[in-house]
Amino acid sequence: MNKSASFKIIVFLALLQGVFGLLRAYNWVQIGADLFGQGLLLLPLVGAAAVMRGFFISTVALLYVLFFIGALLGKSWAWSPGLTAAIINLLLVLSALLQGASVMEAIAWSVVPVILLFCFFSQSGADAVRA
Repeated sequence: MNKSASFKIIVFLALLQGVFGLLRAYNWVQIGADLFGQGLLLLPLVGAAAVMRGFFISTVALLYVLFFIGALLGKSWAWSPGLTAAIINLLLVLSALLQGASVMEAIAWSVVPVILLFCFFSQSGADAVRA
């Protein structure tokens, strides 16, 4: 099974985004767990929000991993979780920007989803992923 170089790059980028997303989600859960034990009311609520954000980020990261596995196995459904993950990831980046995240961090987290979206909607990229 000889796959094109563009297919290998797309799949590798999705795997990287998934792994880094899982690491970021773990960081959010750790922050939330640290905030649970402090204060009486406000900090535990902020901690719960941080944990929920971590779980949401981990769900998106797992969609990237699901795309990676499905694409490597040559499944026709593989592009759907990849497209969903890329769109949700860009929405999360936009949300973080509106909440005051740095522009460089937002660019770093949006490069892979933009590349994946471009590949999904370009003819050659769609053929590489769906073939």
